[in-house]
Amino acid sequence: MSSDKQRKNDAIPPNKRQYTVRIIEQDTLQEVRSFNITPQKFKLLGIVAGFFLIAATVCMIFFTPIKRWVPGYANVENNAVFLDLNDKIEDLETEVSEQSTYIEGLLNMISSPSAEEKLLKNGPSVGNISILDQLFFVPPVKGKVEHSFSQENAHLGTDIIAPKNTPVKSIMDGVVINSDWTLENGNTISIQHERNILSVYKHNSVLLKEEGSVVKAGEAIAIIGNSGENTSGPHLHFELWFEGKAVDPEEYVNF
Repeated sequence: MSSDKQRKNDAIPPNKRQYTVRIIEQDTLQEVRSFNITPQKFKLLGIVAGFFLIAATVCMIFFTPIKRWVPGYANVENNAVFLDLNDKIEDLETEVSEQSTYIEGLLNMISSPSAEEKLLKNGPSVGNISILDQLFFVPPVKGKVEHSFSQENAHLGTDIIAPKNTPVKSIMDGVVINSDWTLENGNTISIQHERNILSVYKHNSVLLKEEGSVVKAGEAIAIIGNSGENTSGPHLHFELWFEGKAVDPEEYVNF
């Protein structure tokens, strides 16, 4: 009988043989639980347990502070953080530079004497022109000069006639410090440039830039027009200021 049972067991493949696992309480030696298991199921359970163990380890490494213990990982992370901070610092430096130029322009406009005040002091002065002679200014428009700069007549700019819808361009890189409408000059835009240079564009039909806008040399900032009371037809009244003093634009700009 025993030999028959042995032969029967030998006929079953090892991976399909069932084994009984019993859990016995140590103090009473009573069986608490038991279950049958085959080597094939045991291997499957081992594979599943190993998979979950690997998944849990990966999650712990990437989503918990444990990742800082992995050699080389902290360096990569620190480099990424450093690059991100460096980009933010560069952006802030650019904003600060633009704001400084903007504030400088506002202070220049506030502190600069008005046309009437200049006339009381024997008219506006052309100031030191040595720096202006070395710079290149993009013509705001190309056209016929109708009225030139005149200290005696308090005409502190140049009037240029150009075709309708002609774009008005910035003479240099700069920051728009004023973009508004006034009853006398209509749609007016003022740009602060480096080296304390200010350009003013009056009587436009449309303004294309707002206060605080950063513009490039030759970039369209307005459309020529005939707005405001102090005008006799479509044209651009252009003023060039250096260190708070009006200068003759025709000496430096080729219209």
